[in-house]
Amino acid sequence: MGSKSVVDLIEASSGVHFSGFHMDSLEQGVKEMDLSMSSATENMHRQPFVIGVAGGAASGKTTVCDMIIQQLHDQRVVLVNQFNCCASSIDSSYCNLTFPSDAFDTEKLLCVLEKLRHGQAVDIPNYDFKSYKNNVNPSDVILLEGILIFHDQRVRDLMNMKIFVDTDADVRLARRIRRDTVEKNRDIGTVLDQYSKFVKPAFDDFILPTKKYADIIIPRGGDNHVAIDLIVQHIRTKLGQHDLCKIYPNLYVIHSTFQIRGMHTLIRDAQTTKHDFVFYADRLIRLVVEHGLGHLPFTEKQVITPTGSVYTGVDFCKRLCGVSVIRSGESMENALRACCKGIKIGKILIHREGDNGQQLIYEKLPMDISERHVLLLDPILGTGNSAVQAISLLLSKGVPECNIIFLNLISAPQGVHVVCKSFPRIKIVTSEIESGLNKDFRVIPGMEELIKNARYIATPGKGILAADESTGTIGKRLASINVENIESNRQALRELLFTSPNALPYLSGVILFEETLYQKTSDGKPFVEVLQENNVIPGIKVDKGTVELAGTNGETTTQGLDSLGARCQQYYKAGARFAKWRSVLKIGPNEPSELSIQQNAQGLARYAIICQENGLVPIVEPEILTDGAHDIKKCAAVTEIVLAAVYKALNEQHVLLEGTLLKPNMVTPGSDSPKVTPEVIAEYTVTALRRTVPAAVPGVVFLSGGQSEEEATRNLNAMNRLEVLKPWNLSFSFGRALQQSTLKTWAGKKESVGKAQEVFLVRCKANSEATLGKYGGGSAGGLASESLFVKGYKY
Repeated sequence: MGSKSVVDLIEASSGVHFSGFHMDSLEQGVKEMDLSMSSATENMHRQPFVIGVAGGAASGKTTVCDMIIQQLHDQRVVLVNQFNCCASSIDSSYCNLTFPSDAFDTEKLLCVLEKLRHGQAVDIPNYDFKSYKNNVNPSDVILLEGILIFHDQRVRDLMNMKIFVDTDADVRLARRIRRDTVEKNRDIGTVLDQYSKFVKPAFDDFILPTKKYADIIIPRGGDNHVAIDLIVQHIRTKLGQHDLCKIYPNLYVIHSTFQIRGMHTLIRDAQTTKHDFVFYADRLIRLVVEHGLGHLPFTEKQVITPTGSVYTGVDFCKRLCGVSVIRSGESMENALRACCKGIKIGKILIHREGDNGQQLIYEKLPMDISERHVLLLDPILGTGNSAVQAISLLLSKGVPECNIIFLNLISAPQGVHVVCKSFPRIKIVTSEIESGLNKDFRVIPGMEELIKNARYIATPGKGILAADESTGTIGKRLASINVENIESNRQALRELLFTSPNALPYLSGVILFEETLYQKTSDGKPFVEVLQENNVIPGIKVDKGTVELAGTNGETTTQGLDSLGARCQQYYKAGARFAKWRSVLKIGPNEPSELSIQQNAQGLARYAIICQENGLVPIVEPEILTDGAHDIKKCAAVTEIVLAAVYKALNEQHVLLEGTLLKPNMVTPGSDSPKVTPEVIAEYTVTALRRTVPAAVPGVVFLSGGQSEEEATRNLNAMNRLEVLKPWNLSFSFGRALQQSTLKTWAGKKESVGKAQEVFLVRCKANSEATLGKYGGGSAGGLASESLFVKGYKY
């Protein structure tokens, strides 16, 4: 049989389809990246709809995928071929294949899928396994095609829809013969020999058994236009739904219009009068009730009209009652009575304080409630604890789970998960799903902005410029080039950076010092506006520096929590949308101490929740200094301990991780220890992050920590080239490592501004490439290779 691999023998008959965008969708995606920041962040917020397409070789999988892509021409669609993504290099000895995992690298496939689902671009090899790779970008719809794509449960669990293309064996054989004899010049005897010895047995043993996992089976493949039309219609429906509706088919969110959004705005406005609040809340509740009634069973009924004609319609469900969860549920009773004349309404009182909503106080229900459909009323679905208790009571009274419709005005994802997982057969109808709960387990409106901004800042290919040096710190920088530390010189340096031609597209955010937040260009335009017009989000440093922590050996804690909330409100009004707070820890014989770790972790957590409550995305920065003679293993161990403590504290303060970013140190040897390669640093750093940082965090933006500009870039590049699962985007938040060579090139001279901006562009582009693992070096001049380490460095 020669040296053909079993993958070639089985899969080749399906034809080659390189992974990548449908071109119309790619062009649209490029245009969208050039739109406003809000559009970009809104696109990134959506979770992709993942579709698996399996079937035998030459069954028409690729044709089905192409037809779906063509009909979804107005959506961003990407096709990932299992063969391109993770086929192993297998010789003829595998023709006696005994297990499908021998043919495909499932771990690599999972890594690719996780990156795409978290908004990260990936490189996928072409079919011929040459060095050239296709760059595949995140999309609204991911089509995952392959003969054994349903084999591994972990891959199946990531799919929202599973399709099996079921084509007659004779048709598949005829297609194979036609293709191999015409396109590959093989003789028919060889084709039939391969088919009978390898392709057909492999199909019967490995591919056909996965048919049982399919949600939809398409007979005749691409010839079945009706089936494909129905699939596309379903996909469009799901794309228009909230992400949770894609997970839970029993969750219904009423269609959002400008009227509904306007009413939600009014009931959230602190300036709305009580009379207007009640009026618009009643309108929204009425819409929820009407929508919920639409899920009741109806019977066909004929009536005689006043003109004597026969009208065929439906009759309302007669066996119906409402149950309100006291006291808030009583606010929905008037709307229910207005829609259902004479309806019986029962009541349940559940203690919500101190017992996680699990203490039943009182219940009064219709005697025959087990024979009725029940509309359960509670305007707010928060943690879901009260809802679970109420539903459990109804079930104990004999009400079938499928007869319960839970109506609420506003829901939090936590509550939706709890109720839908506990009771998959009830229906939940709501008017809007918020993004989280605060520390008091109250629904927080407006958290979408935090998530959108955090995800935008973590956009692959972009990073953060840390231009937040205090007046004292920037004075040291200016002194190094013999420039006086006065406001006009500080403004000139920042203007040089913020107006650098072609550099800002490589940045998603800039951290500002309070002085800079209110500064303007020499033409009078505020720096904040300059950044916003270039799709760069302004941020603000909010900590007040470090002070010595009493009872320790020179360790520090960060100050600035006093009046932080009020300052965040002012910064938000000035245009800032994220914040930074730096805690500093050191490695020594007995450091960091437990006191230092806990004190700094708690400080970061308090800062983070205060920022979120005031609309700012918190960047959490627990920096472990490189000072010392410790090796890289010691740094890794300390980093893991510190990050674990930080995320424990963030969880205890109920910080929304999806609306945060992490700014850690890279794991490196101490300043007095021998250096190691970027690959070693990458492995230790990513391992530490994988062990401690939750996948909910959208991005990790590293500080440079005294590395030279080139060292920081190469280490970041090595991390992004590492072939392991990284659920967060790895990027940069560099200060000195972006500015040092620019600063020295400028030297305070107006005639050097253009040259300095060219140097700044080179560094921005180099680090952008490093976030994608594509930095090839070559940008390191003499200045870029200079070490930036300063022993005992303080801001």
